[in-house]
Amino acid sequence: MVRFLPALSKLLIFGLILWAVYVSVSAFFGMQIYFPLRLAEANDIPYHRWQSVRIAAFLTMSYFMVLHLLDSGRQLYPLKCLEIFLAIYTSVLVFFTYRAAAPAHEYLIAGFFGVVVIILHISSKDRVKKYFQKKP
Repeated sequence: MVRFLPALSKLLIFGLILWAVYVSVSAFFGMQIYFPLRLAEANDIPYHRWQSVRIAAFLTMSYFMVLHLLDSGRQLYPLKCLEIFLAIYTSVLVFFTYRAAAPAHEYLIAGFFGVVVIILHISSKDRVKKYFQKKP
């Protein structure tokens, strides 16, 4: 069962890359798109959504800065960095969605990213160990 997870995680990452590039390029043409593919005016993005991204970015930066201060020689696999950001984002999104008393379907987005985090965590476990092992 775990054998297909690396391929699934690559597919999920590829999909997120396509989404991120599409949203970024669209912003240059004046279109604001938020997850999954909702077109919005600049002020129509729900407060709890953009606040979640903002706070998750700050908390992720803080997490990595604390890691740097505590153990400056520690290196992380890039997939682990994505996993950490998405885990923090999922937690923050659940909190702000609850606090905003948003409709129940808004929790599906947090659920989606929660599943992505789990898949990334499981599929990258062995590779992280192999990547940082000392070679004889």
